[in-house]
Amino acid sequence: MRICSPHCGIDPETTSGGETYERELLRHLAARGAVIDIVLARHKRYPEGVPNWVIHRLPIGRGLRWPVAMVLLPYVIRRLYAETHFDLLRAHSLRYIGPGALIARRRYRLDVPIVAHHHHLDSSWLNPVIERRVIESSERVITVSEFSKRQLVNTLGVKSDHIEVVPNGIDKRFDRQPRNASIRKRHGLGDGPVVFFLGGLKPRKNLFFLLDIWDEVAKARPDATLLIAGTGPLELSLRRRARALRLDRRVIFAGRVAEAAKVAYYNLADVFVLPSTLEGFGFSVGEAMSCGLPVVVSDQGALPELVADGKGGFVCRSGDVGSFVQGLLRLIAEPELRQRYGEFNRELVSRDYRWDRCSRRILEIYEDVLAEWKRGWKRS
Repeated sequence: MRICSPHCGIDPETTSGGETYERELLRHLAARGAVIDIVLARHKRYPEGVPNWVIHRLPIGRGLRWPVAMVLLPYVIRRLYAETHFDLLRAHSLRYIGPGALIARRRYRLDVPIVAHHHHLDSSWLNPVIERRVIESSERVITVSEFSKRQLVNTLGVKSDHIEVVPNGIDKRFDRQPRNASIRKRHGLGDGPVVFFLGGLKPRKNLFFLLDIWDEVAKARPDATLLIAGTGPLELSLRRRARALRLDRRVIFAGRVAEAAKVAYYNLADVFVLPSTLEGFGFSVGEAMSCGLPVVVSDQGALPELVADGKGGFVCRSGDVGSFVQGLLRLIAEPELRQRYGEFNRELVSRDYRWDRCSRRILEIYEDVLAEWKRGWKRS
């Protein structure tokens, strides 16, 4: 099968969960024999030497904004179809790629089905204008969680009969390993327990709320440290807030963590925490679980699907400082509980959330869609 995939990015060092998903999924689909025509802007980086990837450059040097994509992509897709006769056109983003894909097929009468991928809906007046139309016009839509599927149906009022749920994969490299003493020393973590957050420092991660939680945890456990890794628009404000709470020595901001160093950082920690208000899946939570960490998360988005409350950690009421504090303090205080929950999480991820499983199911969906398309099947 040959797949055309116009792209916003698949950077090896991305901090975006959606971009990580695309990079790893396309890598594993290619490993299964699919040839992937990847369309990228000139400056966009990608992993070198991936078999079955064919990189095509767009005649622009900046990022692919959705209004630009609607104008530029149809011609590029038509040209690629004339050169390669690809079998299937995928839209990794309903807004950024979906309209251009649909316009290309209609305008140039391309004989290909379209499969759209989706993670979660952010609030926008454009959702019923763009996202809904792309969903309704695509042969199949693949989401990463039951929450994401419900969100589409409830928010946009679309039918669910052609929406498939395929959970994300977690790379096998995320596993237990000895703690890296040099990283621990670099951040001044000492010998006390470490609670870890990794992600973008942006509003939906709810990090001011996390500082309020830690203010209470630190009073009960002054030997514990909160390690916050990542960068984003809220970094300076968060640092100021931590100083105002006099948490300077109990909250460490690690900055950006390179992809190759992530496993070592997870293994520095005793507990992982994510109080996010919206997650389509929760990559960092899955990676932490794969490394054998117990987790404390909010009950928002898809997190309750990923985390088994009372078995792999605690799912806490969003906005309830007390429930987060209670869960964190219990895990900090009970090494045997951490061990048991962490082992449960490792086994869960190994069984249900690996890229082999994810890519196999998605390729099956692609093959099914293509077979139906060739039979002249049309969704009413």
